[in-house]
Amino acid sequence: MIVIDVQQMFFGGAKPAYRAAEVIDGINRLTAAARRADAPVFIVQHESDANGPLARGSDGWQLPASLDRHASDEAVHKTVGDAFHETALADRLRERGIECVVLCGYATEFCVNATARRAELLGLRTIIASDIHTTADKPHLAAEKIVEHQNFVWSHSSMTGKGVKVLALNDILQTEFA
Repeated sequence: MIVIDVQQMFFGGAKPAYRAAEVIDGINRLTAAARRADAPVFIVQHESDANGPLARGSDGWQLPASLDRHASDEAVHKTVGDAFHETALADRLRERGIECVVLCGYATEFCVNATARRAELLGLRTIIASDIHTTADKPHLAAEKIVEHQNFVWSHSSMTGKGVKVLALNDILQTEFA
């Protein structure tokens, strides 16, 4: 279970991410199921340099209070969209013998997508929780349409022939962590 960039900068403030509260609620349900199934939960946080808005320890970098975090969760800190790039995430998964990952979080078209594509390239069975990833409106497209479009793209394309499976939260709860 990989939770990507659910941070205060994106989920708090005057313009939180599309469906922010619903997404966090769904993530909490999914991570609780993963923990009950003894599946590890990785919490990924994007960080910028010391002067940036996501500097480690800054208010924007923090996890929202509404996100359930457990001592057993593993932290991953990244500086680019792909949560595998120059982090220990792939090694941690390999050490545990993990062959399947479930992804959710922020931002659909950037960090979630980059991480999903890398997971597929690494040979991991990759599942996206279709209703618990999100983004913000862009000048050319509303967040709702970005989410819808990205779910379509993941469902109809592949980089390796394995593809990225797109499942709703309830389907994942019934099949992956039952």
